[in-house]
Amino acid sequence: MVPTDSTQWLLEVDKRDIAYIVSIFEGYDNLAVVRTVDAEQSIIELIISPDYLEDTDQLVHALSKEVYIKKIKTHPKTLN
Repeated sequence: MVPTDSTQWLLEVDKRDIAYIVSIFEGYDNLAVVRTVDAEQSIIELIISPDYLEDTDQLVHALSKEVYIKKIKTHPKTLN
């Protein structure tokens, strides 16, 4: 059975760091899907499988020591 639930985090980041953050997450296959929601306001979205919530949280925490990252919204999301 394929899981259909995921968690969505909206993060405010520095506009200059969006490409860097995306590249870091791309280096961790299947950890989270990253998309830019609003480039002008520097908002990105992480779509995270329940199996990778803790790992994603650890990576976001580690990145927050390098670049500005602020969680602005977290909620479960059902993919149909």
